[in-house]
Amino acid sequence: MKKQTFLQGSLLLTASAVFAKLCGAMFKLPLTALLGGTGMGYFSCAYGLFLPVYAVLVTGLSTAVARPTADFAGKKQFASALKLRNTARMLCLILGLAGMLISLCCARFFALHTSGSPEAYPAVLVMTPAILFCCLTAVERGYYEGMCCMMPTAVSQAAEAVAKLAFGLWFCKLFMNSDFIILKDYSRESRGAMGAVLGVMLSSAAGWLYLVMKNLTQKKQKLSGEIPPDSRNMIKLLFQIMIPAALGALVTNLTSLMDLFTVMRAFSRMLLSDAEGFYQKADLAGTVPPEEAAAFVYGSFMGLSVTVFNLVPSLTNMFAKSVLPCTAQAWAAGNKRQAAGYARQVLLLTGIAAVPAGCGIFAVPEGILEFLFSGRNAEIQAAVDGLRTLAPGLIFLCLSFPVFSLLQAVGREDLPVKVMLPGIGIKLIGNLLLIPKFCTAGAAISTSLCYGVILILALHCLKKELGEPLHLFGPLISQFWGGVLCAAAARVCYDRLLFCLPQRMAFPAAVLAAVLIYILVLFLTSQDEMKTLFLRERQAGFCKI
Repeated sequence: MKKQTFLQGSLLLTASAVFAKLCGAMFKLPLTALLGGTGMGYFSCAYGLFLPVYAVLVTGLSTAVARPTADFAGKKQFASALKLRNTARMLCLILGLAGMLISLCCARFFALHTSGSPEAYPAVLVMTPAILFCCLTAVERGYYEGMCCMMPTAVSQAAEAVAKLAFGLWFCKLFMNSDFIILKDYSRESRGAMGAVLGVMLSSAAGWLYLVMKNLTQKKQKLSGEIPPDSRNMIKLLFQIMIPAALGALVTNLTSLMDLFTVMRAFSRMLLSDAEGFYQKADLAGTVPPEEAAAFVYGSFMGLSVTVFNLVPSLTNMFAKSVLPCTAQAWAAGNKRQAAGYARQVLLLTGIAAVPAGCGIFAVPEGILEFLFSGRNAEIQAAVDGLRTLAPGLIFLCLSFPVFSLLQAVGREDLPVKVMLPGIGIKLIGNLLLIPKFCTAGAAISTSLCYGVILILALHCLKKELGEPLHLFGPLISQFWGGVLCAAAARVCYDRLLFCLPQRMAFPAAVLAAVLIYILVLFLTSQDEMKTLFLRERQAGFCKI
């Protein structure tokens, strides 16, 4: 199989993620127009269940397979790597079936105790088979990633994105416009959310089917003569990595999961105690009836603010996926300096994308929402404050991904879980205290504080484990000032251009000006740093086995 270096793999996965996000935008934008704020609340309830499960299974299980596979491949023990994959397949089939059955039994309870409405139940119910497909997909992706072959993961992500776009919108329209007898007691929004979720579930199956076809056409690996460990030891090894890695992966959707259980309840209490105050704090249009207000604001926050918030971390996470097997091989060989070089490289690359994105979102949140969700004025009005206050958390979350992968690569899967615990406490306390005062902005503030604390603790742990200086302060400061100037340029250009251009043209022009300013600042302040960063990749075939 064709293998890539760290930078090649990162760019390949990033390109796939960009394509997937474009398809996701083409899915979410018309979906929001079809379902509205209320229907998006039902969709977000089911998706809120799916995302943390997806993070735990795909990230946790793929890490559990990728890291030992990288160790075996680095030692040319390909028979052991194949034995690990076959063992993981059987284990994940059992786990996937068990998870699917448990979710089926708990679907109604989950819908009622998160959204507070039985209208979300069909969507939650349809999502449950995706758990099985996620388990099966994670094994195949982890094996190829451990072999430093990122192409299968990239193509399977693209296949999922295309299937979600096609099936999700088609089933949403079909279910909304058809009065199925089995769904006759549910509203059009509930039926539409169920159809959209059915498309998401089928997309997870599409990604797995591609990997099955890839395996059937893959040339057989030449095996070495070693005797691989027995299945019991393989299972033990998988669980040793999988459990802490899976728990650590929850940080990806930690805030969404916490919001799922606290935000709707807080909104309902605010409506009961002071409906007028809730409408004012949420910037909610008076045309939304009180019985739909909580679901509408929650759906706007999750469907608009959190959707935009998750765009950049889902792209920069590709750097983290690529750096794990490379760092694991360097660490296994006892080369701490090379492992520290990977850490510096991936954090700087992540910062180049994350810092200007976070600053730009803080500066022009209404421009982003109006560009992406044109025509949904009430939803945009309710989502602007939440998106603006999520911006710092976006930068912290993006930088946390590679730090977690690096800690997993050096054999400390337990540390992401440990540093996550204070973040959970801050998020929970922040939601309880801040949502009644600031509505969605309160949930966003607690999110940013949560990820800030997690990043600081994780960086401290990484530096301690590597025992090598990372020299990140100077370059990250340059990126920060570049981000500030980038955001200022975006704000000024956007305000000026709106006087002479329609919004659809003014916003892209302002973004282009901001990007040029950021590139200029990096060129003036970090030219030598950028040359060193990319020269190191060319000089070493780091991850080629």
